[in-house]
Amino acid sequence: MTYTSTLKAENKHQEIAHLLDFYNSELTFLENKLSEVVKRNTGKEALSEAEHFQNQFIIQRKTLEELTERLKKNKHFTYLQSADHAGKIDNRLLTDINTIEQEVHIFEKIIYDLRANYKKFLIRWI
Repeated sequence: MTYTSTLKAENKHQEIAHLLDFYNSELTFLENKLSEVVKRNTGKEALSEAEHFQNQFIIQRKTLEELTERLKKNKHFTYLQSADHAGKIDNRLLTDINTIEQEVHIFEKIIYDLRANYKKFLIRWI
């Protein structure tokens, strides 16, 4: 096994946690805005489109929760291993955090596209 300093993992943990917090706030904002649109527009077409976005927000919130949970587990394992190995961790944990980071970047792209389509919806119905 190869070991490395926990500092790399800790920095990545912080960076990813900040991104996930941001997207949690972003989804909350988008959901609140959707509620406003639904209150103003009760027509079938508007509600149908609103339901589509609500479903997307639910899916992305679930993805966000899964990423957050995986990050917490990785952080916990990093802490445990660091305590056992004098501040060092197995490189496999760093590989895991890199995988989580890549998945967060994919999530960001999905949110970016969703937000772009959502803006078109908002322009149409506000």
